[in-house]
Amino acid sequence: MGEQNQKRCVYAIKMSSTAELIRTARTSRGLTQRALAARAGVEQSTIARIENGDADPTWTTVNRLLESAGFHLAEPIPTVPSLAEAATDDGDVDWTMIRAVTDRAERFPADIALMIGADPTDATATTAVILAAIGAYLAERHHLRVPRWIRHARPLDQPWHLPGTPRMVERARRETPPAVARFNVWLRPDILHRDAS
Repeated sequence: MGEQNQKRCVYAIKMSSTAELIRTARTSRGLTQRALAARAGVEQSTIARIENGDADPTWTTVNRLLESAGFHLAEPIPTVPSLAEAATDDGDVDWTMIRAVTDRAERFPADIALMIGADPTDATATTAVILAAIGAYLAERHHLRVPRWIRHARPLDQPWHLPGTPRMVERARRETPPAVARFNVWLRPDILHRDAS
Protein backbone atom coordinates (compact mmCIF):
# COMPACT_ATOMS: atom_id res chain seq x y z
CA MET A 1 0.00 0.00 0.00
CA GLY A 2 1.47 3.37 -1.01
CA GLU A 3 2.17 6.22 1.41
CA GLN A 4 -0.77 8.22 0.02
CA ASN A 5 -3.21 5.33 0.55
CA GLN A 6 -1.92 4.78 4.08
CA LYS A 7 -2.56 8.45 4.86
CA ARG A 8 -6.19 8.11 3.77
CA CYS A 9 -6.88 5.03 5.92
CA VAL A 10 -8.95 5.47 9.02
CA TYR A 11 -7.17 3.95 11.99
CA ALA A 12 -9.79 1.40 12.90
CA ILE A 13 -8.21 -0.66 15.67
CA LYS A 14 -10.30 -0.33 18.80
CA MET A 15 -8.13 1.06 21.57
CA SER A 16 -8.84 1.24 25.25
CA SER A 17 -6.99 4.52 25.71
CA THR A 18 -5.37 7.39 23.88
CA ALA A 19 -1.99 6.20 25.19
CA GLU A 20 -2.47 2.79 23.57
CA LEU A 21 -3.73 4.36 20.34
CA ILE A 22 -0.67 6.61 19.95
CA ARG A 23 1.80 3.87 20.99
CA THR A 24 0.26 1.33 18.57
CA ALA A 25 0.20 3.81 15.68
CA ARG A 26 3.83 4.78 16.32
CA THR A 27 5.20 1.26 16.72
CA SER A 28 3.20 -0.13 13.77
CA ARG A 29 5.12 2.30 11.57
CA GLY A 30 8.46 1.46 13.23
CA LEU A 31 8.86 4.98 14.62
CA THR A 32 10.60 5.95 17.83
CA GLN A 33 9.05 8.58 20.04
CA ARG A 34 11.77 10.98 18.86
CA ALA A 35 11.03 10.28 15.16
CA LEU A 36 7.28 10.75 15.62
CA ALA A 37 7.92 13.95 17.58
CA ALA A 38 10.07 15.33 14.75
CA ARG A 39 7.39 14.52 12.15
CA ALA A 40 4.58 16.01 14.27
CA GLY A 41 6.49 19.08 15.43
CA VAL A 42 6.10 18.30 19.13
CA GLU A 43 8.52 17.50 21.92
CA GLN A 44 9.48 13.86 22.46
CA SER A 45 8.55 14.33 26.13
CA THR A 46 4.98 15.16 25.05
CA ILE A 47 4.65 11.81 23.30
CA ALA A 48 6.21 10.04 26.30
CA ARG A 49 3.70 11.67 28.67
CA ILE A 50 0.77 10.73 26.40
CA GLU A 51 1.94 7.12 26.03
CA ASN A 52 2.49 6.83 29.79
CA GLY A 53 -1.02 8.13 30.45
CA ASP A 54 0.32 11.24 32.18
CA ALA A 55 -1.18 13.67 29.65
CA ASP A 56 -4.69 14.06 28.25
CA PRO A 57 -4.09 15.46 24.75
CA THR A 58 -6.63 17.38 22.74
CA TRP A 59 -8.28 15.84 19.69
CA THR A 60 -6.10 18.13 17.53
CA THR A 61 -2.89 16.78 19.09
CA VAL A 62 -4.01 13.15 18.76
CA ASN A 63 -4.96 13.75 15.14
CA ARG A 64 -1.60 15.43 14.41
CA LEU A 65 0.34 12.52 15.93
CA LEU A 66 -1.69 9.90 14.06
CA GLU A 67 -1.36 11.74 10.74
CA SER A 68 2.38 12.06 11.34
CA ALA A 69 2.46 8.27 11.74
CA GLY A 70 0.54 7.88 8.46
CA PHE A 71 -2.98 7.39 9.81
CA HIS A 72 -6.12 9.49 9.78
CA LEU A 73 -8.44 9.76 12.77
CA ALA A 74 -12.05 10.35 11.83
CA GLU A 75 -13.53 13.44 13.44
CA PRO A 76 -15.60 12.54 16.48
CA ILE A 77 -19.36 12.64 16.05
CA PRO A 78 -20.86 15.14 18.48
CA THR A 79 -23.28 13.61 20.92
CA VAL A 80 -26.79 14.97 21.24
CA PRO A 81 -28.36 14.75 24.72
CA SER A 82 -31.83 13.27 24.91
CA LEU A 83 -34.73 13.46 27.32
CA ALA A 84 -34.61 9.68 27.71
CA GLU A 85 -31.13 10.06 29.24
CA ALA A 86 -32.59 12.30 31.96
CA ALA A 87 -34.29 9.34 33.65
CA THR A 88 -31.94 8.26 36.44
CA ASP A 89 -31.44 4.71 37.68
CA ASP A 90 -33.11 5.57 40.99
CA GLY A 91 -36.32 6.71 39.26
CA ASP A 92 -35.69 10.43 39.48
CA VAL A 93 -35.08 13.17 36.90
CA ASP A 94 -31.55 14.36 36.15
CA TRP A 95 -32.14 18.11 35.98
CA THR A 96 -28.63 18.74 34.67
CA MET A 97 -29.44 16.56 31.66
CA ILE A 98 -32.80 18.32 31.23
CA ARG A 99 -30.95 21.64 31.13
CA ALA A 100 -28.46 20.21 28.59
CA VAL A 101 -31.37 19.18 26.36
CA THR A 102 -33.31 22.43 26.66
CA ASP A 103 -30.21 24.62 26.27
CA ARG A 104 -29.17 22.71 23.16
CA ALA A 105 -32.72 22.94 21.81
CA GLU A 106 -32.47 26.73 21.91
CA ARG A 107 -29.11 26.75 20.11
CA PHE A 108 -29.78 23.88 17.67
CA PRO A 109 -33.51 23.57 16.93
CA ALA A 110 -32.76 21.07 14.15
CA ASP A 111 -31.70 18.56 16.85
CA ILE A 112 -34.94 18.72 18.85
CA ALA A 113 -36.65 15.80 17.12
CA LEU A 114 -33.64 13.64 17.97
CA MET A 115 -33.53 14.90 21.56
CA ILE A 116 -37.20 14.20 22.30
CA GLY A 117 -37.80 11.20 20.02
CA ALA A 118 -36.57 8.37 22.24
CA ASP A 119 -39.06 6.84 24.66
CA PRO A 120 -37.56 6.68 28.18
CA THR A 121 -38.50 3.01 28.56
CA ASP A 122 -36.64 2.46 31.84
CA ALA A 123 -38.17 5.49 33.55
CA THR A 124 -40.71 5.26 36.34
CA ALA A 125 -44.25 6.27 35.39
CA THR A 126 -43.99 9.69 37.04
CA THR A 127 -40.56 10.41 35.54
CA ALA A 128 -41.78 9.39 32.08
CA VAL A 129 -44.71 11.83 32.33
CA ILE A 130 -42.42 14.66 33.50
CA LEU A 131 -40.13 13.98 30.52
CA ALA A 132 -43.15 13.79 28.20
CA ALA A 133 -44.35 17.18 29.46
CA ILE A 134 -40.93 18.73 28.79
CA GLY A 135 -40.78 17.07 25.36
CA ALA A 136 -44.25 18.40 24.49
CA TYR A 137 -43.14 21.88 25.59
CA LEU A 138 -40.05 21.77 23.37
CA ALA A 139 -42.00 20.44 20.39
CA GLU A 140 -44.71 23.09 20.75
CA ARG A 141 -42.20 25.89 21.33
CA HIS A 142 -40.43 25.02 18.08
CA HIS A 143 -43.54 24.05 16.08
CA LEU A 144 -42.60 20.39 15.72
CA ARG A 145 -44.72 17.27 15.66
CA VAL A 146 -44.95 15.69 19.11
CA PRO A 147 -43.46 12.16 19.14
CA ARG A 148 -45.84 9.26 19.59
CA TRP A 149 -44.58 8.27 23.05
CA ILE A 150 -45.38 11.80 24.28
CA ARG A 151 -48.84 11.84 22.66
CA HIS A 152 -49.65 8.57 24.45
CA ALA A 153 -48.40 9.67 27.88
CA ARG A 154 -51.27 10.07 30.34
CA PRO A 155 -51.38 13.07 32.71
CA LEU A 156 -50.48 12.43 36.32
CA ASP A 157 -53.38 11.90 38.74
CA GLN A 158 -51.97 14.47 41.18
CA PRO A 159 -50.11 17.67 40.27
CA TRP A 160 -46.33 17.25 40.32
CA HIS A 161 -43.98 20.13 41.08
CA LEU A 162 -40.48 20.70 42.37
CA PRO A 163 -40.18 21.07 46.15
CA GLY A 164 -40.71 24.59 47.41
CA THR A 165 -42.69 26.89 49.62
CA PRO A 166 -46.44 27.24 48.97
CA ARG A 167 -45.72 30.57 47.31
CA MET A 168 -43.15 28.97 44.97
CA VAL A 169 -45.53 26.14 44.11
CA GLU A 170 -48.34 28.61 43.34
CA ARG A 171 -45.99 30.61 41.12
CA ALA A 172 -45.01 27.41 39.30
CA ARG A 173 -48.70 26.57 38.77
CA ARG A 174 -49.42 30.05 37.34
CA GLU A 175 -46.37 30.19 35.07
CA THR A 176 -46.35 26.62 33.75
CA PRO A 177 -46.64 26.59 29.94
CA PRO A 178 -49.88 24.96 28.71
CA ALA A 179 -47.98 22.12 26.97
CA VAL A 180 -46.50 21.13 30.35
CA ALA A 181 -49.66 21.76 32.40
CA ARG A 182 -51.62 19.30 30.21
CA PHE A 183 -49.64 16.54 31.92
CA ASN A 184 -50.47 17.89 35.41
CA VAL A 185 -46.81 18.90 35.78
CA TRP A 186 -46.01 22.38 37.10
CA LEU A 187 -42.68 23.79 35.90
CA ARG A 188 -41.87 27.41 35.17
CA PRO A 189 -40.10 28.13 31.85
CA ASP A 190 -37.02 29.50 33.63
CA ILE A 191 -36.55 26.08 35.26
CA LEU A 192 -36.49 24.47 31.81
CA HIS A 193 -34.07 26.80 30.03
CA ARG A 194 -32.08 29.95 30.57
CA ASP A 195 -33.89 32.13 28.03
CA ALA A 196 -37.52 32.03 29.05
CA SER A 197 -38.56 34.72 26.58
